[in-house]
Amino acid sequence: MMINDFEDSLSTEFKSFKREVKKPNILLIGGTGVGKSSLINYCFGEKLARVDTGKPVTQFIDSFSSETIPIVLFDTKGYEVGSEKERAFLEDVVRYAAKEFSSSERDNSIHLVWYCIQASGSRILDFDIDTINRLSAYGIPVAIVLTKAELISENESIEFKEVIKSSLPNILIFETSTKNTQQRWDFDSLLQWSIEKLPEALKIAFASAQKQSLSIKRNQALKIINEHVAGSALIGFTPIPVSDAPLLLGNQAAMIARILFVYNLNNIVSKLKESILIPIIGRIITSSGTWIVGQLFKYFPGLGTITGGLITASVASSITYALGLSIIELCEAIIKKGLEGDIDELNNFINNLELFFEQRIKDNLKNEQR
Repeated sequence: MMINDFEDSLSTEFKSFKREVKKPNILLIGGTGVGKSSLINYCFGEKLARVDTGKPVTQFIDSFSSETIPIVLFDTKGYEVGSEKERAFLEDVVRYAAKEFSSSERDNSIHLVWYCIQASGSRILDFDIDTINRLSAYGIPVAIVLTKAELISENESIEFKEVIKSSLPNILIFETSTKNTQQRWDFDSLLQWSIEKLPEALKIAFASAQKQSLSIKRNQALKIINEHVAGSALIGFTPIPVSDAPLLLGNQAAMIARILFVYNLNNIVSKLKESILIPIIGRIITSSGTWIVGQLFKYFPGLGTITGGLITASVASSITYALGLSIIELCEAIIKKGLEGDIDELNNFINNLELFFEQRIKDNLKNEQR
């Protein structure tokens, strides 16, 4: 593949991966008004759980999905505690979750349950305990999410969690609030617990979907880099001329596409004058190809002598790692600039990405030689 084709290759790889990625399914359980929608919007950055967009799955469950966020939510409808519908609700929800959890290859498989309880109520019902125990008995990962935690004091919170633990000692509890965002609450811990409980094949999509934890995104992106570093080492077993180094970059289109998918910059770049980021990055890497060759001679001086100007497995791995890490740093810089809210500054940064990218490549190649 010629380096001039890199931009098209990157775009194709990204679209293909996005189309084929398997999405995790989260079941949300909680009474009316408990704050499930606010929780989801805060964690995933979009109004997924709108009343008019859900698709009925059972009598008490609707599913919600989005083209731009790789996750599917299964939201339970409200019910009246103590009514005849309470038992029907329990049977309907548990039956569906258990059935789909055991059918791991189906698109509707339930992978996690976030059981939402409003903290200000400071009580957990026998119904809640029964539902959680029955779901857990099937091996389904369940977390209790205390919503609107800003409405109770620290002492009240401690006492309430002790009450819950006395009945459900093996279930983790996460305090959240979408009103008082000055306090971090347990969002990061909830998201980390969730990704740890998911099958490996679903972790990339979850990392992409969630908007609150850069560390989760970085960890998944580093896994991607390590996979492709191994692939580059295999390529390097048949050494290639340094002059063909841009071809090695071209071979990393799949790695870069997967990293960009994990960081899911849609919400950030939609604010820009030029909102299509993938072609921008494709052009940056393409135009930097010749420059990177010069860096190879600087940081791998043996290329011009001992190896006769050939890129070996170890050098190929170093190039791949430096390239991947530079893409990570580029994505995180864009996100941080976007969160600062200065659109002109963000546009200016995007316009100067090539200088930023080349400096990251230079630093990361240097670190690889230490």
